Amino acid sequence: MKAKVAIVGASGYTGIEVTKILSRHPGVRLRAVASQTNAGKPLSTLFGAGAPDMDFCLPGSPEIDECDVIFSCLPHGASAKLISKWMSKKRTVFDLSADFRLKDADAYHLWYHSAHPAAYLLKDSVYGLPEVNREKLKKANLIACPGCYPTASILGLLPVIKTGMVKPNVFISAVSGTSGAGKQTKLEYSFCEVNEALHAYSVPNHRHTPEMEQELSLAAGRDVKVTFAPHLGPFNRGIYATICAELNQSISQKAIQEHYDNFYLSASFVTVCEQNPDLKDVRGTNFCHIRPIVDQRTGKLVILSALDNLIKGAAGQAVQCFNLRFKHKENEALMFGPY
Repeated sequence: MKAKVAIVGASGYTGIEVTKILSRHPGVRLRAVASQTNAGKPLSTLFGAGAPDMDFCLPGSPEIDECDVIFSCLPHGASAKLISKWMSKKRTVFDLSADFRLKDADAYHLWYHSAHPAAYLLKDSVYGLPEVNREKLKKANLIACPGCYPTASILGLLPVIKTGMVKPNVFISAVSGTSGAGKQTKLEYSFCEVNEALHAYSVPNHRHTPEMEQELSLAAGRDVKVTFAPHLGPFNRGIYATICAELNQSISQKAIQEHYDNFYLSASFVTVCEQNPDLKDVRGTNFCHIRPIVDQRTGKLVILSALDNLIKGAAGQAVQCFNLRFKHKENEALMFGPY
């Protein structure tokens, strides 16, 4: 039986990707696709030929309440307000905003500069990283889909943080394509400002920092501190993270490679590489490519992690969680290649 699904916030970059993937999912019946700016227009105006034959509705439309499953692609704050209503109606919600990623309402207030709109639901949310919470996701009804930077960084570090192979202070430098900023009209995201340019931003206070620290600390069983330096790159999509951590023990390159291979042996969408990852190989896919490199001279571990910020870092990962929750094959509708 197909799940009746609504997508709210479908005209943003993430919402567009969610709609594309779910429109070809054999276990989904798209019942409502909501966009404040496109309400009343056919989906083909945004998605072109081959789009589902239906019109956009408003985010508050009654047909959304009739759905079993709701994907919220709204900004933080706005998402939680609607999710509170949907959860009271016993729906299953996949939230692609930041609203339910942090388990501490005070931390949310500190990093997002507003009180949490539905703090009472934080205890019920499950962090939607399948490689960490696969079993919990099978029973969850409020799934907090991870941020794009945290996905690349946590997947890169997990095999060594969880086993205590590195010290609990890590440095992460990552470059994201401009789609990571969403559909903003700010000058700094215009073509002339971004083209042939590269700059850091929000160092050291990017909002994804506490999310990384929370999940890495849970995996390590002790506090992990992250120094994070994000950068905006002159390309549309993709994230490339370079992670540096101090090793607690001497280990060969062969041994660390085998450790990562074994750790991700059953992971559907993590590939451990022997060569440096390249964005062109993951762009347009739900895969994360990782390479661990031992620097024997300094006793450091350098981890390279690459993914598509809109797919494995957002929409594809949300659908991966949906597949687990509703007993589909984990890779259902997600086995598309790079472009």
